[in-house]
Amino acid sequence: MSDAVASFDAYTRRVVSWARGDARVLGVALLGSGADRSRIDQWSDHDVLVLAVPEAIDELRSDLSWLPDADQLVAVGREWHDGIKLLFADGRVIELGVTDATGLSSFPVAAAHVAYDTGALTGGLTSAQAATRPRVTNAARDAAAVLLVQLVVGVGRVRRGEHLSGGQVIRSEAALTLVDLLVERSGRAHPDPFDGWRRLETVAPAAASRLNTILAQPAEAAAQGILDLAEELLAPGWADWPSDGVLAVRRRLWPQP
Repeated sequence: MSDAVASFDAYTRRVVSWARGDARVLGVALLGSGADRSRIDQWSDHDVLVLAVPEAIDELRSDLSWLPDADQLVAVGREWHDGIKLLFADGRVIELGVTDATGLSSFPVAAAHVAYDTGALTGGLTSAQAATRPRVTNAARDAAAVLLVQLVVGVGRVRRGEHLSGGQVIRSEAALTLVDLLVERSGRAHPDPFDGWRRLETVAPAAASRLNTILAQPAEAAAQGILDLAEELLAPGWADWPSDGVLAVRRRLWPQP
């Protein structure tokens, strides 16, 4: 067992020990990398879900003194959806959710590891997982067309002087569309049902590395790199690749003399 896993497990045990001694708590589950031990490393945060009795929800969310090492917290961010992001003095991070059985029914869950359960958590998680809908993506043919439009819009905004907005369209929207296409055309399921950026390296490591390099460039160069990479990796053997659309984008943005 690595030091990172041992440290992760040690903190989990402290949370579970607290939960067992607190009558307000009905269960504790780990989400994220805590639900898949093969992914735990030194950068893994604790995604902790606490199932509690309804009357204790507000108290557990507002007063975090119950949390192990609470005296070492240096930043607490309470989000609009009732999640809480926590930063400790040593740089450790916790993403915390506290809910009751009713709230759990609509809690987005891809995978979970039940660390403690008095009886209500496991079934509630099963129902929540069944009701959870993954991120919706466009069909590949449509996504390819969307990618071309995103590149034209992004570069157009940059040339207009809207560098932040244009750069975001190129580096975020267009690049993510390319990621979705790469995963779709690979024939593999996306490794993360919620975040399209996560773990592309496990599906297409070479493409992920090249895209990372492309996105480090100025916005317009990144746009051209995205289009070049998409054409190189997706066009061969794909009858629905929009070759005419690619030519139109190149003529509009980077016309040859």
